Formats: sequence, structure tokens, C-alpha cells
Amino acid sequence: MIPFVRRSLLTVSVLDEDAVASTWTRNADAIILDLGADARDRPAARRVLADAVTAAAMGGSETFVLTNAASAYADARAAAVPELSGVAYVGAESGEDMERLDAALSEIERESGLPLGCLSVIALLDSGAGVWNIREIIRASPRTTSVGLDDAGLRRALGISPSADFDPFEYAKGRVVIEARARNVQPIGMAHPYGASPADGFGDSEIARLALRSKNLGFAGAICPRPSWVSHCNRAFAPAEDKLEFYRETRRLFADGVARDTAAVPYPGTTMMIDVPVDENARVNLELWELCAERESQKAAARELAKLRLEARTPSS
Repeated sequence: MIPFVRRSLLTVSVLDEDAVASTWTRNADAIILDLGADARDRPAARRVLADAVTAAAMGGSETFVLTNAASAYADARAAAVPELSGVAYVGAESGEDMERLDAALSEIERESGLPLGCLSVIALLDSGAGVWNIREIIRASPRTTSVGLDDAGLRRALGISPSADFDPFEYAKGRVVIEARARNVQPIGMAHPYGASPADGFGDSEIARLALRSKNLGFAGAICPRPSWVSHCNRAFAPAEDKLEFYRETRRLFADGVARDTAAVPYPGTTMMIDVPVDENARVNLELWELCAERESQKAAARELAKLRLEARTPSS
């Protein structure tokens, strides 16, 4: 899978015109457009969906549509414009579910003239069966690039009432991280209690702390129900800037040691020994930093171009 950066996935209601219009300014790595849970709203949401995808992508964000088995084809077909990155798919419980979705997306690509295989999938698990079968779910289609829990749906399915005292999905989150990492799929999720209670009012410092904790749990990004989460996730899921020189020096020292046929070398001023795992960790973090920096540059350029285009459309007074 081609390496990508998807630290913040901001959810936006398609029917909220103001939110959609400003989404491109939020600096999210990805936007997930929500058509709403009420089936009566679906036709109206689909009518504006293609324009919403185009608008959300103006700032360089990947753009996904939130859907499920019952409406995946109609939702994705309504959103099938060149700016569409894929779907965030809720409710998969087996590999067969993902194979059917893959076939539907292939048909949509052919019908819409999109490049075959261009639409990717974010799998969101909302049942015990989905969590149990995560391995076959993420292996069933090469389109699956990210996987996480639909916390609210899983809570309802299992009859769980959230509490700040414990994380009821500790096991499920561990499964997501381990299975996803083993398959080279991105695990996404937010540490408790945000995953279970995203509507609660928490301050910026708490969001930042839990985003960093989520990274330390093994997640590589998180769904953001509010724009205020985006900057915290972008920062937390990237390597810390103040560690970059340490990583560079670690790589330099270890390379020197290898050239001298030394299996481990001391890091000056510390008791730490640099061996293969330490060097590999430094390499991974430096590569991720470069990817994050490139992603930020791409989004900044896209936002600047979007501003120029919007200014050109605005008649001068």
C-alpha cells in the first residue's frame, strides 16, 4: 500500500451548508461527509452530495462518504466525482460484505469514468461480529486502507452504557491496532472517553492529551466530530518536532557503528544503547515526519489556490 497520512478525519453533515462551505479551511487530512441517520433525509442529501465532495476537497483533504450496506451503492454513486477518495463503510461483519462493497465500487468507477481501483474504504466496525472477524474484513479487499470502531454503534449493539471510569472497548481497540498493523492497514481511533462520548465538552488540553494517548495505544489517526479536534490530531499523530534531531543523530551514530562492525553503540550523555530496533524506530519516525510535512505542504497549496479561485469569482465592489 502506498504510504499516506490520515491523522485527522473530520465528520461533516452534508445537509449543513455552512459547515460544508467552510470544511476546506479546517486543515483536516480527510473529510467524512455524513448523509444523516434519518432515511427521509437521504434523497435530499444525495442531491447535494457531489457538490459537497468537490467543496470539501478544495483544501486538499481526502474526501469520503459515510455509508452502510443498505445505501452504499446509491450513496457512492451520487458522490462519484473525481474529488471523491472513497467511502467510510459502517457495519461490515465478514469478508463477503467487503467483497460486495468492492464489486459495487468497481461498478461505480466504470459507470462514472473514474480510474478503476481509485476509491478506497475506511471500515468502521459496529458489532461484536465485526470486531471478531476483523482479520477477514480487512483482508477481503485491497481497497481497505483504514479501520476503526464505530463506537456509538458498537455501544448500542452490545448494550453498553459508557462510563468515565473504564474503557469498555479496550479489547476491541487492541484487536483493531494489532490486526491493522499486521495487514499494513491504518488503525484509527481515539482513547477513552472520547471514542464513546464524542459529544461531551472537553477542553483543548484534554483533547490534545487523549490524542497523544491514542497514538501511544497504536492508532495512526482519529475521527474528529468537531473542527477543534483537527489540529490536536494532526500534531499528536505526527512525530514530535523536538525529537527529530535525536532521531537523526541516532541514525548517524548507528551507521557509524555498523561501519565499524559494532552491533550497538552508546548515545552520548545517556545510558541508552543504539541497536537495530532503536535505529529502526528512528528511521520510521523520520520517514513519517517527511510524509506529514509533505501532506501539510500539499494542503497549504490547495487552500491557497482555493482562496484565489474564490476571490476571482467574487465581483469587486
